[in-house]
Amino acid sequence: MSTQLDIAKERIQYIDVARLYAMAMVFFGHFIERVMMLHDPTAAVLYKFIYSFHLLLFFILSGFISRDKDLEFGVGKFFKHRFFSRLLPFIFFTIVFLVPSAIFPGEFYHLKLPSVEGYIEGLILTVLGVPFFCIPSWFLLMLFSVEVVHYIAFRFLKSDLKIFKYDSKILIAIVAFYIIGYEVNLRGDFLNFTKQRIFNVLFIHEAITMYAFYLLGAYLRRRKFLMEKVSFKILIPGMIIAFLIVLFTFKLNTGPFNFNLYNSVVIFSAAHGNIFLFPLTAIAGSLFVFFLGKITPSQKTIVWMGQNTLILMCLNGAFYHYINLPVGKWVFTNFSGKPAMIFLLGLLMTIVSLALCIPFIYLLNRYIPQLVGKPKIKGPWLKNFI
Repeated sequence: MSTQLDIAKERIQYIDVARLYAMAMVFFGHFIERVMMLHDPTAAVLYKFIYSFHLLLFFILSGFISRDKDLEFGVGKFFKHRFFSRLLPFIFFTIVFLVPSAIFPGEFYHLKLPSVEGYIEGLILTVLGVPFFCIPSWFLLMLFSVEVVHYIAFRFLKSDLKIFKYDSKILIAIVAFYIIGYEVNLRGDFLNFTKQRIFNVLFIHEAITMYAFYLLGAYLRRRKFLMEKVSFKILIPGMIIAFLIVLFTFKLNTGPFNFNLYNSVVIFSAAHGNIFLFPLTAIAGSLFVFFLGKITPSQKTIVWMGQNTLILMCLNGAFYHYINLPVGKWVFTNFSGKPAMIFLLGLLMTIVSLALCIPFIYLLNRYIPQLVGKPKIKGPWLKNFI
């Protein structure tokens, strides 16, 4: 119980609210993707809009809540912590989602399920970092790699340069990691299914780029961004300006994309697009959600769900593989060419999906928190792992 209280004291409520908004965008984006794949033009625009910033936002938020004291761990202790909080949940949800794939029809792209060869191929791809049984869980692998980069690099970035202040090393490193990561991925094209190219080890190639955004989150935390009381006269105009920047720039990013099937930003495939427009839109969209999170009342259920985004990310696999496709087909058949209805039904689907996850979040936290990213907590079935 003391461990849970200690964790609660460290929370920043507006960040938890922002994390739920970010998670809602994942649910919305994955659903609207299914409608887009049926060639609905409204869904294509909504997809490009959401994907221009929503996963970058997660890395900025992750950097914001990162703890400097974790860098004081020895190598063994650090990797033990990250294994139990990142890789073990990935393994757990992979096993969980193997079961329904043998019973229910789902969308697994080219995998032939249920069949022995389908499971073998799927498990091999999962080991290669492409979790075909629970696609959304790939984020845990990339986050693990980003945190490893942070563990190695940040100890050299904490102190200021003698001639500059205000976390100058961090600002320089943000630009350096972004440019290096952008060029490495553009030239390397490590993960591209249209070219049958899979050169992936824990997404370390894209972790270089994403670390720039993670560092930005750490920088904002060190500058205490929105952590004090802020007037609505600042928050509302800031939110509106950030939203308008996204609105007027996301369509301008037309490439070059490694994975150009959708002509959109796809972090999974390290497809970024224009070197300048990509970070501009991503940062503006992220700031929009930061402001929105600060404005939103910290209602208990909202904050609680924001505290459980790791579980939500993986539970989204149930909708991604089994539910979004048939519902998306129904929406397309009945409402294609009606932009307002496509948007509203996508929003409704997001709210219903998140609501359906609530009892599963509760049960997982109640009985096996150690397996879903909370290894320090004791449960009725398992002892704490850390």
